Amino acid sequence: MLQSALPRFLALLPWIIASTSSSGAAVDAVNQELDRNLLPLLEQRCMDCHDADAKKGDISFEFLHQPGEARHDIRLWGKVREQIRAGTMPPKAKQPLEAAQRDLLLKWIKSNENAVLEMPSARPGVARSRRLNREEYNNTLRDLLGIAKRPGDKFPADGAGGEGFANSADTLSLSPLLVEKYLGAADEAVAEVWQQGELWHRLIAPVTSDKLPPDTGAELALRPFLVRAFRRPPAEPEVQALLNVFRQAWQRKPNWDEAMKVMFKAVLVSPGFLFIEETARKDAKEARRLGSYEMAAHLSYFLWSSMPDEELMKLAAENKLQDDAVLETQVRRMLKSEKGQAFTKNFAGQWLRFDQVFNTVDPDRRKFPEFNGDLRQAMYDEIFGFCDHLLRQNGRVLDFLDSDYSFLNEALAKVYEVPGVQGKEMRLVKFPNPRRGGLTGMAAILASTAYPQRTSPVLRGKWVLEQLLGTPPPPPPANVGQLPEDDRALKETTLRKRLEAHRNKPACAGCHTRLDPPGFALENFDAIGKWRDNENGKPLDATGVMPGGRAFATPSEFRRLLMEEKSLFLRTLCMRLLGYGTGRTVELNDQPTLLRLEKVLRDGDYRSEPLIMAVVKSEAFRARW
Repeated sequence: MLQSALPRFLALLPWIIASTSSSGAAVDAVNQELDRNLLPLLEQRCMDCHDADAKKGDISFEFLHQPGEARHDIRLWGKVREQIRAGTMPPKAKQPLEAAQRDLLLKWIKSNENAVLEMPSARPGVARSRRLNREEYNNTLRDLLGIAKRPGDKFPADGAGGEGFANSADTLSLSPLLVEKYLGAADEAVAEVWQQGELWHRLIAPVTSDKLPPDTGAELALRPFLVRAFRRPPAEPEVQALLNVFRQAWQRKPNWDEAMKVMFKAVLVSPGFLFIEETARKDAKEARRLGSYEMAAHLSYFLWSSMPDEELMKLAAENKLQDDAVLETQVRRMLKSEKGQAFTKNFAGQWLRFDQVFNTVDPDRRKFPEFNGDLRQAMYDEIFGFCDHLLRQNGRVLDFLDSDYSFLNEALAKVYEVPGVQGKEMRLVKFPNPRRGGLTGMAAILASTAYPQRTSPVLRGKWVLEQLLGTPPPPPPANVGQLPEDDRALKETTLRKRLEAHRNKPACAGCHTRLDPPGFALENFDAIGKWRDNENGKPLDATGVMPGGRAFATPSEFRRLLMEEKSLFLRTLCMRLLGYGTGRTVELNDQPTLLRLEKVLRDGDYRSEPLIMAVVKSEAFRARW
C-alpha cells in the first residue's frame, strides 16, 4: 500500500521538490487546508485506528504530518473517499461523521486531485531491461522465423506484476530452468525452419555455400538477421561472438548448413533476442527519451506483443519515432493490424481475467447439460470480440459498464434467449431487452465467477470491485466458514439469506457491505450465465443497496449505478493501461500522468484511441531516467 511506496518516493524526493516548486497555488491551498482543518479532524476521528502503531487496513496517517508528495496520494485518498461513501469509515462501533465533516473530507479529496492534475509531468521510470514473457516469445519467433509452433507454451507460467500483468520487469526473472527451456525451444524453432526449406532459404538468402567462403556467407546472412532479432543494429562484438560460434561449429563438422543452424540457435538464446533492452546511464542528471530502436520495440510489444515490423524499423533508422504525428500514425496502423489482436488478448484478457473461462470454468454437466466445448469457446469469443471492438476500433469505453449489444453466435444466443441468431460465426447483436449489457452480463465473466454447481455473489462482487472499480476488498479473515458447494443443499433457505446472516457478524460486515451488493445484482444469472427467476424453486432476490444508499432491483438498474460510478472505472482503466504500457507499477510520481489520462478520456467522449495515444505520448512511456 502507501507505506510500501514510501522508500521509492523518498529516493525521488530531491527531484520532486525541484519539479513541484512552481506547481501553483492549488498545491499550496490544499496543503494549507490539510494542515488547518483536515489533520485536526483525522487526529480526532481516525488516528486511534490509523496511527503508526494500530495501522488498521494497512493505513497510517502519521506521514501527513510531514511535507511531501506522499500527502497527495490520490490512490490512498480514493480509498478514503470510498470508505466514507460506503459508510464503513468510521466503523459502525464509532460515532459517525457529521455531515459537515464528511463534506469537508470529500471536498478536500476532490481539490487535491485538481491540484495533482496541475503538477508538472512526473519523473519517468528508471531504465530496466526485461526478458520476453511466454506470449511475446512465441509471437516474436512467429514474426522473426515465420513458424507456427509455440515452444514458449512449455515454459513455466509468467507471474503477474506491476498492475497485474505478465510484462512486468519485477517478475520476469531468468532461472536456470528457463535457460534450459530456451535451449530446447531454439532447437525446436530452427528445426521447424529447416524442415520447411523455403523458410530456411529465405532466412539465409541470397547466401549459398557453393559461391562464397563459409565465413563470408555466414556473415552476410547473420548481419541483417541480427538487426531483426535484436530489434536494433548489433554491436560489432556481438556479431563477432556469433561468427565465432559458426567457426567453432564448422571446425567440428565442416557442413555449412549445420554450422549455420548452430549459429542461429545461438542468436535465439542470446540476451539481445531474449530481452527488451533499455539503456541505463550512470550518474544521469535528467531523464532521456528512449532511442528510436527502443521506442520501436516498446511500441510493438505494447500493441502487438511481438517484434517491430519493417515499417517500424525503417522509422527507427530514420530517427522519427519521437515525433508525435508519426507516433499517432503508427498507433492507428498497429491497432488496425491483425497482430493488434494481441493487445486485446493480453491487456484486456489479463485485466478482466476472461481467459479463466478456459482455466477454471467446469460446471456440473448434470445440472447444466447445455454446457459444452462449443459454448465455452463462444463465451470467450464474445468477450474477446466485445473488448476488441472497443479497444481497437475507437469504441466508447463506457460500453464496458453498460451496452445494448454484444457479439453472439447461435450457441450463445440460445443461452441468452436472443432470437434470430444462426450459425457459429460471432456477430454484433442488439439485445431485445435490458437484462444484459456490458461486461457484467457476459457468460465468460458470470461462469468464471461461479462454482461448478452454484453461483457465487462473493466472487462476482469481488470481480466487480477489483477489476472494474479498482476498489478490491481485503482478504477474508481466517476461519470465515464455507457455504455448501451445491445451492440445492440449502433446503428451505437461499444462498442470499445465508450470506446475509454471515454479513451480520461484526468482523464481516465492513467488507460485505461493499462486496455483496454487486454480487446480488448478478444473481439472476446462473453458473453459466443463463437468466433465471428463481433459485431451485425458491423466489430469487436480486435487489441491493450500493454505498451511499443507492438501491437497485434489476441488473439494468445496477448497471445504471455503475455508470454513476464511472469515475472509479475510468481511473481503473487508465491505471491498468499505463501499468501495462510501461511494464511496471504505477507509482506516486505517475499520478499527474494518470489524472491527465482520465481527462483525455472525458474530453474525447470516452473513446479508446485518444487514451491509447496519450499513453504512448506520455513521458512515462517514452522516457527513462
